[in-house]
Amino acid sequence: MPSREYIFQEILEQERIAALHHTLSAPDWPAAPGKIIISGSGDSHCAALFGHWLLEKRGQVSGLSSLEASKTAQYLKPGDLFIGISVSGRTARVLEGAKRALSAGAPVVAVTDNLQSPLAQLATVVWPIHASPAEELHQTNYKDEHAKQYVGYHHDVAQTKTFWAVLLTLIRAAKSKLDWHILLAHTHRLLSTAFHEPLFSKAALWAKSGQTFFLGSGWARIVARFASYKMHEFNRVAHFTGIEEYCHTHYFITRTSDIVAFLIVDDDTAARAAEVVPVLQELFEARIIWIQSESLDQPNLPVHPNNPIEMVNLPPTNEPLQQFLDLVLAVQWLTYSIGRVGAPDINTFHAGYDTERLVAGTLQTNRKSAIRAPGT
Repeated sequence: MPSREYIFQEILEQERIAALHHTLSAPDWPAAPGKIIISGSGDSHCAALFGHWLLEKRGQVSGLSSLEASKTAQYLKPGDLFIGISVSGRTARVLEGAKRALSAGAPVVAVTDNLQSPLAQLATVVWPIHASPAEELHQTNYKDEHAKQYVGYHHDVAQTKTFWAVLLTLIRAAKSKLDWHILLAHTHRLLSTAFHEPLFSKAALWAKSGQTFFLGSGWARIVARFASYKMHEFNRVAHFTGIEEYCHTHYFITRTSDIVAFLIVDDDTAARAAEVVPVLQELFEARIIWIQSESLDQPNLPVHPNNPIEMVNLPPTNEPLQQFLDLVLAVQWLTYSIGRVGAPDINTFHAGYDTERLVAGTLQTNRKSAIRAPGT
C-alpha cells in the first residue's frame, strides 16, 4: 500500500514543512554580498539553479554544478559569497568549493538538513532546511559495509521532502514575494488523494514506456531537470530539455509509446507544444502528459480515443514562483507513481534495483575526492 511507502509519506509531509517555513523568519546573511556562487549536486544542483533564478536581481549570481563551483570558488574575494547546498552536508564537491571559498577569504553559507555535518561545521552561516529529525540522519538500513556509511538522510530513498525544504529555505533567504496562504492552500490540494489518484491509475500503462521526456521552457526547465533526476533514481530512463530544443535533438531518439511530459507555464509555450503534440502522437503513438495551471486557457489538442492526452491541472495562479512550486509537487507524484510500478523494493534507494552495490559505489563517487583545497 502506498501509505506504507517512505516516499509517499515524505511527499505528504511537505504540507507540514510548508506550514513550518511559513512561521520562520528569513535566514541571516553573512553580509551584503558582492558576487554569489550557489552550488549543489543532483537535486541540490536543481535547487542551486532555482536559487540563481531567485537571487539574480541581487547582483552577480552564478548557479553552478558543484564541480564548476569548486573550480570557480578559488577566485572569489572577501565580500563575495559561496552558498553550498548539500542535504547530507557531506557532498565532496560542495565541500571542496566551500573550503576554496574560505581560503580565498569569502564567507560560506551551508544549506543543509544536518547541522552536525562537515559542511555545517565549516560554514560561516548555516541555513537549516528543517526537513528531518536530527536523530535519523546518522544511520541507514543498508547491509553492505560501504553502503552503510552513506548517511545523512531520513529514509534510504529518492529524496523528495528535502528538495522542497531547500526551495522554501531559499525563498525565505531571498525574501521573495510569495503569498504563503496561497502556497499552503495549493500544497493541500496537490497532496490530496483527488490529485494523485488519477496519476496512480495510469501509472501501470506509463511504466511500460521505454523512456520519458520532460519538456519545459525558461525556469520550468529546472523542474524538468529535477523530474528526470527522480526517474533515474527509480531506474527509469528520462531526459529533460526545452520544447524547442527537443524538436531539434531529442525528437530523433523518441520511440513508440514513449512518454512526453509538457510543463506548460505560459500561453506561448502552450501554443508551441500544441503544434508538436499531434506529430508525436501520429509518428510515435507517444503518451502525452500535459501539466499546466488552471489560470491558462485549455489547449485545443487532438483527441485520440485509444491514446488520450493526460491533462494534469494545477491550481490557478499567475505568479511564476507559485507555479514553480506547484510543478515540483506534480512531478514528484508523477515520477513516484511510475517508479513504484514493478519496483523490487520501493522503500529503498533506486527502488531496490541493485541498491546495495550502487549505493556503495555512490559513496566512492559522491563522498570522496582526490581534489584538495589550499590548506587542507
